[in-house]
Amino acid sequence: MNMFDKIEPVFYIDDEIEDLLENINTKLSIIKINDRQKRKYMVTKARVRSVHSSLSIEDISISLFDVENLLQNKQILGKKDEIQAVKNGLEAYNNISKYDYKSEKDLLKVQQIMMKYFDEDNGKYRTHGEGVKKEEVIIYIAPESILVPSLMKSLFEYIKKSALNQMILAAIFHYYFVAIHPFSDGNGRLARYWLTLMLIKYHKNFEFIPIEEELYLNEEEYYSSITQCHINHNANIFIKFLLRIINSSIDKIIKNSNFALNDIQNKIIELVINDNKITQQEIADKLGVNVRTIKRNFKVLIENCIIERIGSDKTGHWQILK
Repeated sequence: MNMFDKIEPVFYIDDEIEDLLENINTKLSIIKINDRQKRKYMVTKARVRSVHSSLSIEDISISLFDVENLLQNKQILGKKDEIQAVKNGLEAYNNISKYDYKSEKDLLKVQQIMMKYFDEDNGKYRTHGEGVKKEEVIIYIAPESILVPSLMKSLFEYIKKSALNQMILAAIFHYYFVAIHPFSDGNGRLARYWLTLMLIKYHKNFEFIPIEEELYLNEEEYYSSITQCHINHNANIFIKFLLRIINSSIDKIIKNSNFALNDIQNKIIELVINDNKITQQEIADKLGVNVRTIKRNFKVLIENCIIERIGSDKTGHWQILK
């Protein structure tokens, strides 16, 4: 990507992008969650899934179940730095409504929270060179550090002035942000956080749609779309990729909204996501309930096409259905 000291996004809006936007907006309008308690529950669950997925992309191995435990201030076993990363992420997402996506100062504040206790230059742009490696081979070299402040300033000026649909704008911000790679660490998780912030400001239903989870499930294409944009010197491939991810995430919300999971069923799914070979007895032990209760809830999940068994009882595994 060619850039000097100013971001000038390169992209074009074609029929595919227009169709995706129309499709997404239609689906957003039909999601009606009027029950305050249910909405609050869904928002909390989405934040847990967002933190877990965003950090999983960066190979942080704490389970979804344990992320929820940390949200509830429970003690868990794990690596100290990974637990801190989750705590930082939860703090940032729990306060997401406080931040303005057009504010560069707010971006620096969030980066400081997300990387708390990790780096000495938290909340400040990097002062050294950065690149991206794949299998010890450098595949991308970020702009020189001396250019970072002016590049970030121009990126924020662009999103303040742009009249683009905000979903496209969110994709553009994410792509050019990771291209600038402005911080010593935490660039990916902060890019995904800002993406979610911009989407929530666009439509309140994004509060309970964990986009980060769909990015995690499509991690290889996520990275390859960014790399292809570097090669093509425009953001189109990433814009289309992200709109498809948003569309897919909303489809899952609509599909699952017809079947309300109870607390035990949610915990079963979280444990299966973490370990798809876990037994029903092990789940019962972890949740502190009778195994008959677990079997009964599994039956409901299977009948509603939420989960299925692949292979035999002894050697098979559970699969969460999309």
